[in-house]
Amino acid sequence: MPFYIVWGKPLRSRDVTYLFSKGYVKAHKGLWMSRSNSLKVDLEPIIGYYSDSITILKTSRELQKPFISFEGNIYNLGSLILIAYDLPRSACIRKAVSRVLRRSPCFKLSPSIYLFPHLKYEKYEGTLLESPSNLIRRIIVYGGRVTCASRLILVYDYSAKRIIEEFLNSLDERVKNIYNHCLTLENDVALKDPKLLSELKIEVKTLKTLLKFYKSEIGLGLNDIYTKVYKASKILSSI
Repeated sequence: MPFYIVWGKPLRSRDVTYLFSKGYVKAHKGLWMSRSNSLKVDLEPIIGYYSDSITILKTSRELQKPFISFEGNIYNLGSLILIAYDLPRSACIRKAVSRVLRRSPCFKLSPSIYLFPHLKYEKYEGTLLESPSNLIRRIIVYGGRVTCASRLILVYDYSAKRIIEEFLNSLDERVKNIYNHCLTLENDVALKDPKLLSELKIEVKTLKTLLKFYKSEIGLGLNDIYTKVYKASKILSSI
């Protein structure tokens, strides 16, 4: 079964040469594959430089459920779907894909490489939530190239902790921005543009949907973040 190695920062040229010499295959910018039986030994000479950003996954025959407990210091993302993509050099296309990603319950590993929980997304049809298959379809329609792998699990637990912490920092920043924006609108009548209000309401609704997903599907009960989203929703309702 293959291993998937995601490098969170650019590889040094000598490390690229080394990986090729070991039979590793470059599947995408930042994504390499290997069927080596000595992966740990292979990567030992170079992994130190990338230890804070590398993610290694492998295929698992059985689907594993995620389980996260901050109190118990348990970070298990369960089975995952990996999506890596390239897009045409079009600002409009990149913006469109970015909008889809903002509605997607995913974890960013590096630019254009994401992990999705391996779950049944059919029950979220008709909501603002975007599934992995929807993202793939959009990218292909826009003329992009997609590399996808499913039934993956993380090889090292410490990777899961890093991924979750980076995800939470990004989500918290996103919610802070929307909340502060709503506070500004509440205090300045001149900024209450109907189009902007509509966009903010959609963003808040999207965040509520995502937070519900994270709580019910992977056990992330983000009460502090949800409180800010709820307050933002109340402000928008009163405007």
